[in-house]
Amino acid sequence: MKNIENIVVDYYEFIQNYKDLIKEQNKDESYFIKERKGEIGGYKFWYHGAGCRLEKEGTACEFDYLPENGFPVKFTNWEIYEFINTSRKWPELNPNLDDIHISLMALVQQNKLFLLELDGVKFPVFQMKDVTLFN
Repeated sequence: MKNIENIVVDYYEFIQNYKDLIKEQNKDESYFIKERKGEIGGYKFWYHGAGCRLEKEGTACEFDYLPENGFPVKFTNWEIYEFINTSRKWPELNPNLDDIHISLMALVQQNKLFLLELDGVKFPVFQMKDVTLFN
């Protein structure tokens, strides 16, 4: 899928900008997890189970933060699909879930993303620490 690396970087930066706002408030993300729902700096947040939904200016961004394993951002092809379809930056794209999955798996093969592994079983949940591998 064309632009998948740029999309993943935008997705990560959308989340990181939210987390930077939390730091500016001298708070830890756990404070907002306990709040479960609210707004900060134009971001609406909803923590649910092991995940979080962020919305800002019409863009929806879902990510998983559990299990804690050194990869602070985890996502599925569905979460990237929703991000693309709600982002103003990618209106020309008309992705389907299969194309997104294949493209994300290519990034796994390039060691830019990593699959979630629990007890030796790999799941179709993609993980990243930061965007340094994309530069």
